[in-house]
Amino acid sequence: AGLHVPADPGSRLPVLRDVFADIGDEQSVAQSLSTFSGHLRSIVRITKAAGPNTLVLLDELGAGTDPTEGSALAQALLDHFLRAGALVAATTHYAELKVYAHTTPEVRNASVEFDLETLSPTYRLRIGLPGGSQAFAIAERLGLPLAIVDDARGRLTEGQQAFEETLASIREADTAARTALDRARAAELKAKEAQRIADDERRHARRDRDAAVAVARA
Repeated sequence: AGLHVPADPGSRLPVLRDVFADIGDEQSVAQSLSTFSGHLRSIVRITKAAGPNTLVLLDELGAGTDPTEGSALAQALLDHFLRAGALVAATTHYAELKVYAHTTPEVRNASVEFDLETLSPTYRLRIGLPGGSQAFAIAERLGLPLAIVDDARGRLTEGQQAFEETLASIREADTAARTALDRARAAELKAKEAQRIADDERRHARRDRDAAVAVARA
């Protein structure tokens, strides 16, 4: 896309010998392929070719089939790519994969902020923080009757509810920490500016004093 690399100064990027991607919907009536089969056909090719110095991009890994089996298969595939030495970027809505990323040392969660007020992304990347699907909040904002949304929330298992609540608390804590850090940085800048002004005033006072002494001596 011709964009600058979003990395800190001093960051190092690998030279990749190949890039593999499974993105979009590969379903085909002509070839009797479902969404899942279409994705899997691409992934099978990637599993054979991926290795060190390769990048694997996987969109909605494990989607298009039973969520329990899909998330289990997705975790097995990620383990395979890790053992093969490939770099992987995988997107998902599965809570199980978010937990997998949190508990696997070689994997990190990341998410893009979503503004529920405007129903649009903020394009702010959050490394280390899994995102929520926000399905209920979006459905409510788009006008789905509240009774239906509440009924749907009540159908979540206790584990799913606990996971979403934990995610929400982590996001709130992270937002609070970022806000506090921004305030601290602003206060630091303000203090530095006040120090600069004080230093300038001291220099001016010294200059005025020296000039007054010189006049008095003359």
